[in-house]
Amino acid sequence: MSTAAITLGPMRRLLPLWMLLLVFALPSVSAWFFYLNPQYMPSGRSNQGELIQPSIPFPGDIELRQLDGLAFNSDSLAGKWTMLALYAKGCDDNCQARMTDLQQIRLALGESSLAVERLLVLKDAPPAEELQQLSRRFQGMQIIITSDQLTTLNPDPLDADNRIYLLDPMGQLMMRYAQNAPAKAILKDMERLMKASKNWIKGAQYGHR
Repeated sequence: MSTAAITLGPMRRLLPLWMLLLVFALPSVSAWFFYLNPQYMPSGRSNQGELIQPSIPFPGDIELRQLDGLAFNSDSLAGKWTMLALYAKGCDDNCQARMTDLQQIRLALGESSLAVERLLVLKDAPPAEELQQLSRRFQGMQIIITSDQLTTLNPDPLDADNRIYLLDPMGQLMMRYAQNAPAKAILKDMERLMKASKNWIKGAQYGHR
């Protein structure tokens, strides 16, 4: 047996693993590519939100708790696009209106909504009754609590409230929106990202036929 054959043996055995990792990474990689190069998308539009460069790992060094008091595991968001709402002073009427926007955005994505999660991060725990009402009103939305400073998500502590972030399937905060960003702007970005992910995956599938 030649030396080349012996060397290629382990590489061939690892090939299925590398292919599997590539498939899982495709949605994020493709979306980032089309977002940074919108000229390659049929619509050719620019993004509506503000790109976070470099991206920020979520949750970083922030301690997060679920409503039952258990630690929040960010792995539950793996493989999904997550619309993350950050409110440092509880969820008042404006916050609830924003949660309604996110709910409608997800519904407007149709079949792509299955790849989208909603996450509300609150600074300190509001009264239990308020949390229960939020959970009932916005079913399917995860609500988590933090008592830590929120500067990890936003370097400027004066601008850490009332923010909407976009978390990619690889667990990176890639985009944020201003407090008054219209829901239609967020929807446009989500539609582009979903389309980019689908197109890339289809292309990969055709390439392996």
